[in-house]
Amino acid sequence: MKPGIYKVEAIDKRTVLLKATEESGEQYTFPLADFTYNVSVGDAVEIWQEGIKWKTKYAEEKTQSVSSHAKDFVKRILDQE
Repeated sequence: MKPGIYKVEAIDKRTVLLKATEESGEQYTFPLADFTYNVSVGDAVEIWQEGIKWKTKYAEEKTQSVSSHAKDFVKRILDQE
């Protein structure tokens, strides 16, 4: 897997199928438990590596799902309290 921005194509019980947003069209599976937020199909996520661990971040500006924006907004509010 390479660092970059990926679109969530499908979610299984324990894995997420990611497709590169670049023209390469590469696909990877990623552990669902390793996401830092409640991921949904259609989300755009940024993935990078720090040491030996992969990190994830919700790519708000590239995600077009209204429900994903709402979940992220609620999570931010709860995190601030």
